[in-house]
Order: sequence, then structure tokens, then C-alpha cells
Amino acid sequence: MNLQNFEQKIPSTILQRGKQICENGQVLHVEENSDGLWTAEVEGTDVYSIEVVMEDSGEIETMFCDCPFDGDVCKHVVAVLLTLKGQKSAARGKSASKPKKLTFAELINRTSKTELQSFIEEYSKVNKDFRSHFELHFAHKDNRVDVEKGYMDLVKKTIRNYAHRGFFDYRSTNALAREIDSILVKSHECIRTNNFRDGLTIAKAVVVQVISDVIPSCDDSSGSIGATLTDAIGLMREALGSEICSRDLKENYFGFLNTELAKENYFNYGDFGNDLFELYRRLAVFLGKGQEFIRFADSQIWKEQKKSSDSYQQEFFIREKIHFFQETGDLKQAQEIALQNISIPRIREIVVDKAILNQDFALAKKWVNEGILIAEKARHPGTVSQWKRVLLKIAELEGDLGTVRQYTLYFAFDGSFNADYYRRWKKTFGSQEWENEYAKLIARITEGINKDAKKHQGQNWWSKEHNLLLILGPIYQEEEQWAELFGLVKAYPALHSLLHYMHYLAAGFGPEMTELIVPALIRSGEKASARSHYAQLVSEMKKVLKAIPESRGKIFEAVELLKSKYPLRPAMLDEFKKLK
Repeated sequence: MNLQNFEQKIPSTILQRGKQICENGQVLHVEENSDGLWTAEVEGTDVYSIEVVMEDSGEIETMFCDCPFDGDVCKHVVAVLLTLKGQKSAARGKSASKPKKLTFAELINRTSKTELQSFIEEYSKVNKDFRSHFELHFAHKDNRVDVEKGYMDLVKKTIRNYAHRGFFDYRSTNALAREIDSILVKSHECIRTNNFRDGLTIAKAVVVQVISDVIPSCDDSSGSIGATLTDAIGLMREALGSEICSRDLKENYFGFLNTELAKENYFNYGDFGNDLFELYRRLAVFLGKGQEFIRFADSQIWKEQKKSSDSYQQEFFIREKIHFFQETGDLKQAQEIALQNISIPRIREIVVDKAILNQDFALAKKWVNEGILIAEKARHPGTVSQWKRVLLKIAELEGDLGTVRQYTLYFAFDGSFNADYYRRWKKTFGSQEWENEYAKLIARITEGINKDAKKHQGQNWWSKEHNLLLILGPIYQEEEQWAELFGLVKAYPALHSLLHYMHYLAAGFGPEMTELIVPALIRSGEKASARSHYAQLVSEMKKVLKAIPESRGKIFEAVELLKSKYPLRPAMLDEFKKLK
């Protein structure tokens, strides 16, 4: 997408709204901050911040707006792009001798050292935030600066600036995340240059303050503050996992995590607490802090048991204990804990995996079948399927052909058609054997649907033809039995089905598919009542024209029919203009 053609790529409704914003003068300012980075503010329900990264050629690389719209491009971004397009057109019309405004980087390069020093001294007197940022950025030049306190205070103040009566709405959360991300840039820089102490200090300040003051009371439906927190935890993991990070620093952060993770709020929102606990476990393994780790893990398990006898968090801490013993080489203790908690599916997995690794398939199947019974009793079909996949894996390892066939067939038709399992099932047969098996499969499915049709006789919501297409259609597609597939599609000519199978049937049944698709498109056009519906109809017509070029005459006959039948639908007439 570029500045010259972006209007063709934007949905018409969004484009029109963007034009309206632009014409109303709601684009407050647009400025190029650095080469290719344009920032703007647009007035709407609130004042929204927009960023556009664009090459000199006009090619648009990225676009961002902090409004709540969850589509690809919002009306505010469109308004800014229209403004930029207008500015560039106006610039081309002016005299080439008029100098271009300097970018920020160019301005700095033209400023002398004395001028910069003078500005910094004067500006720091009137802007304490700037002074704090400056002092912390260059803290490595002054050992007297308390970096930890400085960053804790900076993050706290940043958070306070975006809180509204203790709550962070959608826009404030996004803006806060961007500002904290800018603070984390320094942490990235420190860790990249092996300054682990300062890098960890910054990440720690972000984790502590965001977990305690932001996460419990913010609208993070965009996931922006969650991503910021994940980045901070990732920085801690990277630094503390480095071989050249000092043991003293690792000891320090082991103690920090031991204290901090005792607070419940770390485990109340998302997996942030779990991510930090995994880091805590790795430090315990490296530092030989087994007693402290097990004591802490047991205290967390006990807390969870008081809340519920069966909780995800309790299971997590038990798994972490097992991982700890595995990583420290105490496999006997790991196995003992796993067997004590084998009723938990993910812990049962550990025991089953160990049995499979030891090629004790009989024991593995025993644990799996018990797991299936427990899951069926608890009405957890997903867990049942998970265990059946393990039985399939064991059968393949054992060379148990009958069980392999049983479960590959089961998973080929479990819910919706699965081509991968279907192919694996088919591979277990020779060519002659497969012909007989395939005929039996088709007969079995057809017989089952015919029986269901009798049960549902007189019920308009149930269709025999639809169910035949739903189940047999993917099989005929997989086997490339196009005549049989066309017969099913012809018996149930719903537009979505016709469009789905059109690409497979176009080569051999182009005219026949056109005769089915065109009436379906006309019916769709007659039912349409909004611009989005008409746009969808035109999109579908374009797909048909691409797949079946010979349908062109019939498609445009349908367009003329709809235009003559509904001359007072301007949105429909407007959308049809896009069909060429």
C-alpha cells in the first residue's frame, strides 16, 4: 500500500468517514519526526495519536492509531493519510526552490555543543520530568545516582499521569504502554552491552509497578500493556540466563523473586506470575537453592489447596516441582511426585512420556486408559481426544495396525474432516484393499445420513443434502472425484457451498457451476440491505469471474437485473461500479 493507491485498499465506509474527518478539520497536526516517521493527532470522541512510517517513495510500512477500532485501518489513520497526500501534492505544485523543513535529527546535527548544553540546563529547570530522564539515562557516569529508586519513581510517576480515578481506560492503557516501552528501550540497550545491573533494575521497576498498580485496573483489551510486561519479564530472563551475569546479581534477584512472588496479585492476572516463577526455578537450579525453592513451591501449593482441591495454579506449582527435580537429576523424586498427582492430566502426561521413553508401552497404555475414564467422567471431551492421540502414537510405535486404523479413522472425522488423519488412515491399506474399504466408508456414511433423514423428517431446519455435502464433500475433494462432488453441490446449491467448491469444479464443470452460482448471487443481492452486503456481493462476483472467466456474460446479466429491479438502492449501484 502506498500514498497514491491506499484509497483503493480501504473499505468504502472507512474511507468516507476518514474523508469527512479530514474535511471537518479534525486532523489537528501532522509532523515528520524523523526520516519516514510521521506523527499526528486527530480529534474524535477523544484526541487520538497516530503514527505512520512511510518511505520517500510513498510506500506505507506501518500505521498505528490508539483508538479502540480493531480493524486493519481506522478512519483516523485514513484522515491522516489523506492530509499527507494533500500536503505532498501541494508541495509538488510549489517552487522547487523552497527548502524542506529539517527533520529533528538534522536540527540536532546543526546545533553546536554549547547550544545543546545551554538548552539542556535551561530546560531541566522548568521540566523536572526531562531532568529525571536525563539523569537516569546517564546514571552510569555518576555512581552517586540511585538508579533503582530513580526508575521506580519514574515508572510510578508515568503511571500516575495516565490514571483517571485509579482506572486506565483503553486509550490511556495504550498510551501508557507506549511510554513504558520507551523506558524499556534503555533496559534493552543495557543488557545488549552486558550492563546487566542497570538493565535488570529498569525491567524490575516496570514489572513491580505495572503488576501492582496497572494490571488490576486497566482496560487492556488491545493487549498493549500485557505485551509491555511480557517484554520486561523477557529482559529479566535474558539477563539472568546469561553465563556472564554475575552470581551475586543472580542471588539478588532470586531473593527478590522469593519475596515478590509471595504476593497473590502476581498470579491473579494472566501468566505473568507463572513466567516469573519459571525464572525463579531456573535460578534455584543454577544457585543450588533447592530447599528454598521446594519450601516456597510447597507453600504456594498449600495456598491453592485451601482455595480449591483442583486448580490450574496448584497444578502449575506441582509441575514446577517435578521440573526442578528433573533438572537437578533427582529423577526418582520427580517420578514419585508425578505418581502422587497422576490424576492431573498434564502431570499424567509426564508419567506417560516417561513410560513411552522406556518403551514400557503396556504401562503407558494403562495410564492413558485411566486418564480417558477420568476425563469422560468429568465430561472433558478435549482431554479424551488428547489421550486417544497418545494411544495412536503408542500404536504406531508398536506397529499395532488395527489400533492405528481405528484412531486415524476416528480423528479423520472427529468434528470436521481432517485430511492429514484421513491420509494416514488411507496409507495403512494396499491399493486393492483400499478400494473395498473406501466403498464401505462411503456406504456407511450415506446409510447413516439416510437414517438421520428419517428421524428428522418434517423438520425444515435439517437437510439431508446439506449433511451429505458436509461429510462426503471433503472426501470427494480429497479423492478428486469431481463428478460425485458436483452431484452433491448441485443437490444443495447454497451460495457459500458453491463458492467453496467452485475452484475445484471450475475446470470440469464451469458452465454447470455458472448456472448454479448466478441464481444464488441474485438471491443474495435481493436479500442485501446495507452497503457492506453489496460490497460482499461484488467481492463474490469478482471471485467467480476469476475462477470461471466464461461466466462473465451471465454475471453482468445478473448485475443488470438487480440494477433494474432496485433502482432506488444507491449503495448497491455504487458498489456495482467497482465490477469491471
